[in-house]
Amino acid sequence: MEKGLVLFFLFLISISVRAQNAQNVIDGLKKDLKANPDAKRTATIYSDLTWYYSKIDIDSALHYGGKAAVESKKLNDSTLMAQVYSDIGAVYFIKGDFVNSKTNYLSAYKIRKLRNDQKGLAKINNNLANIYEKTHQYKQAMTSFLEALAYFENTKDEKNTSIIKGNIGLIHLKLKNYPKALQYISDVIQYQEKNDFKEELCVSCLNLGNVYLHMQDTINALKFYDKSVKACTAVGNKKGISSGFNNIASIKSEQKKSKDALALYQKSKEVREELNSNLDKANFDLNLALEFARNKKYEKAKKLLLTTKPFFEQTNHNEKLQKNYKSLITVYAYLNKPDSVDYYLDKLAVLNEQLLLSKVEKQTTELETKYQTEKKERLLQKSKAEIATRELEIRKKETQFLILGLISLALLIIVYLVYRQQKLKNKQQEQEFELKSAIAKIETQNKLQEQRLDISRDLHDNIGSQLTFIISSVDNIKYAFDIQNDKLDSKLSGISNFAKSTIIELRDTIWAMNKSEITFEDLQARIHNFIDKAQEAKENIQFNFEVNHSLKKIKFTSVEGMNLYRTIQEAINNSIKYANARSIAISIQPTEIDVLITIIDDGKGFEIGNTEFGNGINNMRKRIADIGGLFDIKSSVDKGTAISIKLEKH
Repeated sequence: MEKGLVLFFLFLISISVRAQNAQNVIDGLKKDLKANPDAKRTATIYSDLTWYYSKIDIDSALHYGGKAAVESKKLNDSTLMAQVYSDIGAVYFIKGDFVNSKTNYLSAYKIRKLRNDQKGLAKINNNLANIYEKTHQYKQAMTSFLEALAYFENTKDEKNTSIIKGNIGLIHLKLKNYPKALQYISDVIQYQEKNDFKEELCVSCLNLGNVYLHMQDTINALKFYDKSVKACTAVGNKKGISSGFNNIASIKSEQKKSKDALALYQKSKEVREELNSNLDKANFDLNLALEFARNKKYEKAKKLLLTTKPFFEQTNHNEKLQKNYKSLITVYAYLNKPDSVDYYLDKLAVLNEQLLLSKVEKQTTELETKYQTEKKERLLQKSKAEIATRELEIRKKETQFLILGLISLALLIIVYLVYRQQKLKNKQQEQEFELKSAIAKIETQNKLQEQRLDISRDLHDNIGSQLTFIISSVDNIKYAFDIQNDKLDSKLSGISNFAKSTIIELRDTIWAMNKSEITFEDLQARIHNFIDKAQEAKENIQFNFEVNHSLKKIKFTSVEGMNLYRTIQEAINNSIKYANARSIAISIQPTEIDVLITIIDDGKGFEIGNTEFGNGINNMRKRIADIGGLFDIKSSVDKGTAISIKLEKH
């Protein structure tokens, strides 16, 4: 289950927006800009527009951030320049571009350090900690948060202290220390509700909902997500609104309320698209794809998964990329694309190996850093004390080699165990998936076959017996009464013949229904049977029927096979009835890319351009089009008629 988005508090500028509508403030600032203010006021307005636009339009925020940077540099105003860099860093953070966000925050940090702006440094420490958290550098994140917290507690700044504590609570959430996270964030919300800080409540309620969701308490999770959406709506925080809808949708999805979940995911996506945050768009599209997959809308799921995959690959969001690959494997399996399944299984295996190696490398680096630090401390103590002896140096070297040997051995054991466990797990999951897929496919086929047999049995027992009764009744009438009226006798014979032909058609239909698949070999036998009967009726016509041996095992669905049989049957009937043909040739041959079927007679033919086709030819054309084939007819007077059908090879 996607646990939703975790929002951190950023320190931006000192202006409070708790009770203001961002768009109204923007309109007011643009009005001030038209009054041609002085250079410093212009730069300040651009900076303010950067902040307010960050809530509703990322591209516009970056546009005005660029203008603010240019104007502040012209003024050589270090205070304003530091604020502008901080604002731009916040915009990039919301956009999900953590590299550019960190670059701008560090630029602001340098300026504020030169100015000895302790409060500004504390705020930037908080914002840098947010970036470290997003990039999974939790140790650095906690260090930066604690540095910022120390300053605000010393200055008795309750509001900013509560913000830092809320962010520390989120680090505990990431580290799965849910009781601690619950304690920190609940205390923060109590303070914010007391002071009616709606802007901060927007984020805190969302984060507390995430804590409850991880604790499997969906009732409280929904409660705080609803609170978050209301608070975010009140202050126009579109990122918060979108995240709230997304997280509620994830719960609805788990509760099998797919209709509600899809509606909320779509609403979340629409709000988020107004912000133009690439990371969040990709996250929401991934969630929506997973929901489509749960609802067996595999084509829609595939489209979204293929859309988000390049972004996660380019930005190295490997956890999301893992989920993307796993989902593509499932979707392609249901779409019966084994090559694609194999491709993404390989991609997933490579990614898992990279993640494992990265983890091992990180652990090795930490151990090496620790070792180097200890080594430097020992060397420093030796230099100060000057009492080290050669024996001590030898012991230290032996200790060092022993430590390295143990570390290497431990790492090798860990790598082997993790690799072995993952390999066994992947193999087991693959076998389970294949077994479930095979069972589901067999069950579906069995059910379909049972339905076909039931329907064909009903057709044979009910309609077949009724038609037989009609034939018998007509024959009895003709036998019982000496019918002198030729017209009446002809009508009765017509009824009897029509019923007989209908029985033949019914038997053909039942034959097709009783088969889940029809081969050219099956068709050949059926068409031979039809031709034999036609030969008995028209002894003066020479029939020639040829099927290439290589095609006999090609399979069609029952619908495709029946349409093809009916078309060939209709073509032969037309030649018998209307062409006065002496010979009829039916040929089925393979080409490089398809199968070519021809029915050729040497009858009287007709001018195609001067002839209006009847239902027979139109029906043949439609039957072939319905199964994805191409139908063509050529004829000229006294030169016979040729019908060709092209079908894709199955």
